[in-house]
Amino acid sequence: MSKDPLRDALEKDTPLLMAWVTLGVPYVVEAMGEAGHDLVLVDQQHGLGNPADMVNCLVAARAAGLPALVRPLTADAGLIGAALDAGAQGVLCPLVETAADIQACVRAVKYPPMGQRSWGPYRGKLMVEGDYTERSKDWTFLAVQIETRAAMDNLDDILDVDGLDMVLVGPNDLALALTGTRDIRARAVMDACDQILEKAREASVYTAIFANDLEYAKPFAKAGWDVITVGTDMSLLTGAAGQASQSLKS
Repeated sequence: MSKDPLRDALEKDTPLLMAWVTLGVPYVVEAMGEAGHDLVLVDQQHGLGNPADMVNCLVAARAAGLPALVRPLTADAGLIGAALDAGAQGVLCPLVETAADIQACVRAVKYPPMGQRSWGPYRGKLMVEGDYTERSKDWTFLAVQIETRAAMDNLDDILDVDGLDMVLVGPNDLALALTGTRDIRARAVMDACDQILEKAREASVYTAIFANDLEYAKPFAKAGWDVITVGTDMSLLTGAAGQASQSLKS
C-alpha cells in the first residue's frame, strides 16, 4: 500500500461508513467490507477481543482492503504503539480531556523527533512501501474521542494540537457527561455536536460520530460529518436477529 486511501477518501464529499468491530472475529471484518463499509475500527476498549484477536482482525482488514483503526483500552503509549506495530494505520484514543492528553497521544503515535514511539513495526512495515519509519510520519493517523465535559471545555486547545487528524464524538458518554442521562438527542448533546463540527472544520480536523441507529446517523450525514458509524457488529447482529424473531412469531 504505497498510497493513503484513508486520507484520499476523507477528502471526498461523501461521508465514510466505519465498521465498529467489538467481537474480535476476523470474518466479521471481512463481512463488513463486503457489506460496503469504507474503514474498520477494532475496539479493544469495550470489545471482546484480546491482543491476538486484534492482530487477526487487522490481517482481515488488509485482506478486505479496509483502512483500519484500533481503539486501545486507554490512551496508554504502550497500547497505542502495540496497535500500530500490529498494522493499524491509526488509533482512536478514548477518555482524553486536555491538549496535554492529545500531545501525549501524538508522541505515542509518531517516531522521534516528533514523538517517542518505540521502533518495532512487525506488521506495520508491511502496510506501506519503502521505509516505514519515514512513511509513517504522514501515514499514521490519530483520532481522539470527545466524550466528556472537560473535553468540551478544552475543545479549542485540543483541536489546535499538531498531529491530531480526527475527533470522534461518543454521544452516549457525552450525554451522560452533559445531562446525567443516556438521552443522546438532548438539546445539550446536539448543540455540542454542532459546536464540535464547526470548530473542527475551522481547525482542518476531520470529524466522526458514533450513531446508535440509522435514524440518528442520517442528520449527521447530511450535515457533512466525515466519518459515521451506525451501531457495532454486535448491535447489528442482535438487531437483525430480533427483527427476524419478532417477524416470525407475530
